[in-house]
Amino acid sequence: MLKLGLAGLVAVALLSLPAEAAGPPPSGVYSCYDARMDYKMRLTITPMPLVMFGLIDASTYCDFDGNHGHYNYNAGNGVLTMLDGSRKGWRYHKVAEWGFALIDNAKGTDIYTCPFEANKNPARGPW
Repeated sequence: MLKLGLAGLVAVALLSLPAEAAGPPPSGVYSCYDARMDYKMRLTITPMPLVMFGLIDASTYCDFDGNHGHYNYNAGNGVLTMLDGSRKGWRYHKVAEWGFALIDNAKGTDIYTCPFEANKNPARGPW
């Protein structure tokens, strides 16, 4: 019998989500978190407000503190790039239909998962 921890169950649930048509990411809030296993092999999830963002429309984002800026989304490679504002130069990589991961520009690796939360209004922060 296969035993799955919380991380395994989350992965199975995400893989079973229906695929959506390719296109721009939906407007809404992307609430980021850090997930790590501690020394006792327990999953620890830590909200990361500093890297959370809300997409207001097809070109405008809002950060956790309510500051606005502009972004560009490249559907070909799934990269969302913050063009100006408080997150200028930050990039997020689409990891599934449900969210993004912040790209560490120095290392080129994904950090902090940012799932889409449809029930939160991006124009009314903090979230």
